[in-house]
Amino acid sequence: MAIDYGHSRADRRATLTGYRSGRQVPPVPDGSCDLTAHVALDACAAATGALLLPQRAALTALGVSAALPAPTDPAYALALQRASQARELLDPDGLGGFGWLVQTVGLDVGWMPW
Repeated sequence: MAIDYGHSRADRRATLTGYRSGRQVPPVPDGSCDLTAHVALDACAAATGALLLPQRAALTALGVSAALPAPTDPAYALALQRASQARELLDPDGLGGFGWLVQTVGLDVGWMPW
């Protein structure tokens, strides 16, 4: 399994970039910045036969829920905290926008929820 914030064919862009102090900068291979290559997740899936899922879909299929608890729940504060964390993980404009590549080898995946 690979999880990444990569892109797909619909939003292709230059793949090599640099980062310095948390900010994107031109890629210069002189040690002054970190270099990274953006991952085309759909190309990886096509080349390997892996299943490509948005994190939101994968986590929802695995039972992650951002449903708000009833205020009468005795464990309301804890349940509210969990729902808040789940919302962050499922937000399609945030962490929920990550992609999951799932590739199995010699495994029956019929039990998987996707």
